[in-house]
Amino acid sequence: MSAVLLGSTLAGCAGKAGTSGDVQGDPKPETQAQAQAEAGGNTDSNFNAQGLPIINEKETFTIAVPQRSTLKAASQKACVIAAEEATNVHIEWVEIPQSGWQEKINIMFSTDSLPDAVLGDVDIARNYEQLAPLDEYLENYAPAVTAFFDSRDDYPASLIAPDGKIHCLPIGDESTQNIIDSQFWINTDWLEKVGKEMPQTPEEFKDVLIAFRDEDPNGNGVKDEIPFTFAKAWSWGTAMENLFGPFGVVENEYHVFTKDGKVTFSAGEQGYYDALAWMHDLYKEGLIDKDVFTMSDEQYSARGASGDIIGVMAGYSGDECSVDNGAPGEGRYKAVPVLKGKDGTQMVGINNVTKTGGFAISRNCKNPEALVRWYDYINSSLEMALTWGRGAEGVWWEILDENGKEVPEFLTMTAEVLEANGGYKSIPEYRNAESFAGTTPSLWRNEYDQALQYDDKWPHDWKLQAVKEQIPFGVIGLPAGTASLENAERRAILIADIDTYLQKFIADSVINGIDDEKWETHLKNLENLKAEEYTALCQEYVDSYSGK
Repeated sequence: MSAVLLGSTLAGCAGKAGTSGDVQGDPKPETQAQAQAEAGGNTDSNFNAQGLPIINEKETFTIAVPQRSTLKAASQKACVIAAEEATNVHIEWVEIPQSGWQEKINIMFSTDSLPDAVLGDVDIARNYEQLAPLDEYLENYAPAVTAFFDSRDDYPASLIAPDGKIHCLPIGDESTQNIIDSQFWINTDWLEKVGKEMPQTPEEFKDVLIAFRDEDPNGNGVKDEIPFTFAKAWSWGTAMENLFGPFGVVENEYHVFTKDGKVTFSAGEQGYYDALAWMHDLYKEGLIDKDVFTMSDEQYSARGASGDIIGVMAGYSGDECSVDNGAPGEGRYKAVPVLKGKDGTQMVGINNVTKTGGFAISRNCKNPEALVRWYDYINSSLEMALTWGRGAEGVWWEILDENGKEVPEFLTMTAEVLEANGGYKSIPEYRNAESFAGTTPSLWRNEYDQALQYDDKWPHDWKLQAVKEQIPFGVIGLPAGTASLENAERRAILIADIDTYLQKFIADSVINGIDDEKWETHLKNLENLKAEEYTALCQEYVDSYSGK
């Protein structure tokens, strides 16, 4: 089979137009109505229960999606154009800036002004009644998806809403790399120039940062080095949350961690205090970028592409760190190991890669069958997964034929490749513009990830190696699943205020410092915010999920 090349992070999984007929069946036109009637579904003559196109005469659907890039609209992505040509399903994309996604989606639900579908984070337990139940549509119109569910123990269990039905389908990436998203990537050229070894403890980490600050490791004679940068207290891939690890706690979007079935609220632990005191020490020494709590995603990306000025950068991979006037890091940046605390403690936050949803069809949609078939189509082959989640065939990825088996391979994305394929400055910039990246309506399945190969120079070999080395120290926030409506609603109410408070508290503690008096005030604030009740609700969810 013809080779197809790949060269960045993985995600997605869907179907290739040329193979979809084989996957889904392709009955003759005169049998379409009969097939639909037998399926017990839509008998509209414009809709085809099998084969392509999905709709005879083009039909328009609206889908809300987080905006991945300002450089290329969703409607202009090659995968979207090709899918429309194959299916006659035309999508009007409602692109919402990621910083305003949750607020906008909440307004859509509260005012019942939902588009036909939503592609992104949705609180299913709270909103499932406004979303179409998909069980029968999946049974009748989604052979690729149902076959996938049948092959796994965790699906569709993780998708079940409080009413016992499926209202949302999985998107995104099950790859091993995603088990740990935010890691600290250190400039090994600088390490060598300042004569330091890879840091193993918080004390050694600080010592390295001081050397980066004082010894002109980029050799330009200008004091322009930023020893350490990150963006936000907790966030996908860019945050400082794993700095808490050597002090015996982890931070994440839940603000709890679960060990041996016991849920602990992170911000009430002594280790949280100790971690913040250490971080303030780094900040007052000028070792932490002064903009870490105010940078937007775009500003942080620009920081990473601003030349050889960064010593350590929080990121999904070393790709976020660029040197030599914007050329990719090419291996200069390697992951800092999980730092070891004074008592030997090593902890790192890990993610659920089992998905609890991502693609939901609203009850406002007049033809949900068509969107279920559209979703099934883009989840029916490896090639489609790569196209929707990584970009164009022959740029970033290739499919190899090894003894009749399709094996995906990622290719190295050099500065020359990026320039020739859109003039992009970094791999994340290319991926976000040319694909749907982490919000792809396809699911990059673990089975694809296990078969994945990399060419000899591909940077994510280092990411994969780093994740595998750190997983033994991993601690999860909460397991994947859907809570009861009462539990989910109460937790959502409580965490909204806890979230807002902790963002300000962490930033203030790192910038201005923390002492015993401030800590006691903080603990009283947690009482007022009902952190204890919130933790008990999280424990109730964990107990119910584990069958207790």
